[in-house]
Amino acid sequence: MIYFLVLLACASVEAAALRRLSEVGQGSDGNPHGWDRRRRCDAIQYDPPCGICEGYGGIPYGDENDEIDLTTCVPVAQPASPGVRPVWSTRMTMNPYYSVQIGPKLDPFCFQAIPGNSSAGELCYQRQTGSQVYEMGQYNTLRFDVDLTTGAGNVTSAVLANGENLWIVNHLPWYALGVKQCICTQPREGGDASAAPVYPLQFNWTDNMGYIGRENIGIEYGVWGNMTLDHWSYGPHHVWVVPETGSIIRMWQPYNGLQIFPNGTLPSDVDPALFNVPPPECTSAYHFTFKIHCNASGYPVPKEEAVAQDKADSMMWRAHEKVPRAPYKGTSFGHMSSVLNKWITHKANATKPCDQFEVAELQKLQAVLYFLRLPAYDDVYQASSDTRALRAPLEELQNDWEQLNKAAAQDEELELMHRDGHCHEAVMWWTHHLTEDAKKLLNAQGVVLPLLSPARHTSCPAASDRADHKAVCDAYDARVTCADCHANVSP
Repeated sequence: MIYFLVLLACASVEAAALRRLSEVGQGSDGNPHGWDRRRRCDAIQYDPPCGICEGYGGIPYGDENDEIDLTTCVPVAQPASPGVRPVWSTRMTMNPYYSVQIGPKLDPFCFQAIPGNSSAGELCYQRQTGSQVYEMGQYNTLRFDVDLTTGAGNVTSAVLANGENLWIVNHLPWYALGVKQCICTQPREGGDASAAPVYPLQFNWTDNMGYIGRENIGIEYGVWGNMTLDHWSYGPHHVWVVPETGSIIRMWQPYNGLQIFPNGTLPSDVDPALFNVPPPECTSAYHFTFKIHCNASGYPVPKEEAVAQDKADSMMWRAHEKVPRAPYKGTSFGHMSSVLNKWITHKANATKPCDQFEVAELQKLQAVLYFLRLPAYDDVYQASSDTRALRAPLEELQNDWEQLNKAAAQDEELELMHRDGHCHEAVMWWTHHLTEDAKKLLNAQGVVLPLLSPARHTSCPAASDRADHKAVCDAYDARVTCADCHANVSP
């Protein structure tokens, strides 16, 4: 399931205050990555207390202390009293908006990096650009529209938080032919389904901030260069504001994210059309969106019902069935391919022979199939060491593909083997990792599926003693395991 990190907070000031008291009572997370006081300096439990030009951060890209492009910070003459307190308006459009979203790494694309209350473990650092719109008087909604670069191509996403409901509408990469994906969910504190709901950022959250001092701070992304701003903080959260107005220009939290608002956070107009909830793409009336845990009206189904939906999926029985039935077998590799190709053309609206594809096309197709897979199927395969199990997260697979592409390009026979292996793997993913709804959606969008190549490559070229050539052969053997189950061999 795909989730984007959204700036969220508890429902009330009281809840936030209780959480702060809990943090103080339990102690901090111990700063497990050993970040220095420039990258991290919380307003609680730091001795000496966090001061001017500490905890200012920058653009991070990894967990090591030096895996960050720190901004610049220079103290300036301190005023007798601070300027205007930070202002987070109840109605505003922040466009443009730049951010690095940070959260626990739960998947290779870092889509599930919802902010946590601890920096422990491997974290995701995901750069986003776009706009943010906030309205807490009439529509009570926070919306992000961001462009995200992933290993599978550029994804454009709209994220809406309204009450305890959260919607993520992903426009998948261009080669997915307009396929969209909607995730409906109800976030819970710390990701615990039994915990209290998490709501959009409360309008008065800045009331908790304490004054640090005045600094000349570098603003990332070439927005303003350096600015003289007032530095405020609350726990691990830091903000920099224009002293005369309180308009927030920059925010940093070392394990939640960096956010830059070039035009600040003072009141501004909003477009009411942006606050339509649920998004129309998430309702059953919209036929070109693959929906995850949404009911017919486009609202999230309860967690228990979502789990039950996955378990009761109409094709789940096939995931548990290891031995194919007789109509899906062949007497040889070539016959098996012929038999399965008939079933493929029956299920897929658009197909073409494997030899009419380029490897790059097949790899992009597989990235889309990975996006739209039902993880519950793979859970079954992994638990029983089934050959249909995904061999690795897509990010790791793509790194392997890059190396295999280079090796296969050195030999014509290797190139054919490499391509044919991808055809088999793409068909296996389509057949055994997608729901029927996902297949119908791709059919409606005209996605072309490869047919299985009838030729079985049985040996490496003469230069197979080379490690990179052998890697191509091994990858091919791992992809054509269809014959392990679909060949009707008699004893």
